[in-house]
Amino acid sequence: MKADSLSARIACAPALQSFYAKLRQIPLLGGLFHGIARSVLPSGTHVTTRVRQGRAAGLVLSLDPRYEAPYAAGLHETELLDCLAQHLKQGGVLYDVGGHIGLISMVGARLVGPSGSVFAFEADPENAARIFEHLRMNSLPQVELVNAAVWSECKTLSFERASATSSRNRGSVANGTDSPGVGELITVPAITLDSFAADHRPPAVIKVDVEGAEAEVLQGAAQLLRVAKPILICEIHHAQAEESVTGLLRAAAYRWSWLDGESRFPRHMVAQPTP
Repeated sequence: MKADSLSARIACAPALQSFYAKLRQIPLLGGLFHGIARSVLPSGTHVTTRVRQGRAAGLVLSLDPRYEAPYAAGLHETELLDCLAQHLKQGGVLYDVGGHIGLISMVGARLVGPSGSVFAFEADPENAARIFEHLRMNSLPQVELVNAAVWSECKTLSFERASATSSRNRGSVANGTDSPGVGELITVPAITLDSFAADHRPPAVIKVDVEGAEAEVLQGAAQLLRVAKPILICEIHHAQAEESVTGLLRAAAYRWSWLDGESRFPRHMVAQPTP
């Protein structure tokens, strides 16, 4: 490919992302256009752009247009971000467990302001590097990156990275049950939220998106739930995780509801302590 051809495609990418994100929502045709976009844009292409609408509007992100167009268009996790805005206030603290590229952490930083704190936990080192870069690009010093998995105990874990032909947002702890066994395996440190909170400000809100390990995260946060009583926004990935998580929430005297109307997994649960 000629350099001038590649430059032209990259220059047009922000406009293509918005158009492409809308096309993706069209039944049947969405998948076709997604395939075309993947073939047109070279592997590894990242474009710096601003989010155009929604809670994240104005944030600067470096994105792969083949997989991350919804982020640029402001269409990513809109219901979750609205829920976050409902519960997270100025001066508050957010624990973002499963930070991916940092979008939710950065919206959280806006909500808590300079007097608040956001802790972004991300196990995948490539994603963590992208979070660090996005924090630098957006000047958000109230966000602290924690490059570690969150688990039920402090230890070293095998982590299965998501496919390189994706946004790297489906990585998971390779525990022999939830892991499909096809991704690159790496070794990562793991911490518990209880141990972390012993040396840091406790959260007003915990957001969890860890691809099926939700129960393990909450097992390591039992004291935090009992004492700090944060709001929990948790993506539940399958029926087994739902059963385990709801059992832990009952034990912690929490009540919960579903954030969206979807009955299929994954779906988001919002939980808060019983009055």
